Amino acid sequence: MKKIRLIPLLAALFMLLPAFVSCDKDDDKDDPAVADAILGTYSGSLGYTVMGYEPGDIEGEYELKIMTDPADADDVRVVIPQCSFTPPIPQASVFTIPSLTVDGVDVAEKGGVYTLSEDDFAIKVGEVTYTGKLSGTVTGKAIKVEYVVRPGRMPMDINFTFTGTLK
Repeated sequence: MKKIRLIPLLAALFMLLPAFVSCDKDDDKDDPAVADAILGTYSGSLGYTVMGYEPGDIEGEYELKIMTDPADADDVRVVIPQCSFTPPIPQASVFTIPSLTVDGVDVAEKGGVYTLSEDDFAIKVGEVTYTGKLSGTVTGKAIKVEYVVRPGRMPMDINFTFTGTLK
């Protein structure tokens, strides 16, 4: 008889067991509030290197924008600025990289530093596909984003560094 009374008690216990299980969500990259903390327009300078040459900054002031990614509120959309420069290569002409929009960039926060995780991209503008990768950090209002762009079938990467502050 005691065994028969034990069965409903065990059944009730198993039914209540899920109520005692919790989920610890320490992964900040899945928290939209983390991405929201760095949204905005950043103004600053743009430098580049190509084929080992380090010509320095590209003249002018540039704007980089970080927006909510419409496909995933946990990620951000990074709009890198258009720029024109003359590579330090013999017979080189002015080269223009259009503004590129990189979607799906993960954001994580640790100790007040927000990290844009390295993200590969392939973006077609007109007839040219620009491939590359992007990563960066935001600390307070300061931002540093490094990205690599390879236009079309160009045999080399162009490495860019954007350094700026939130407007």
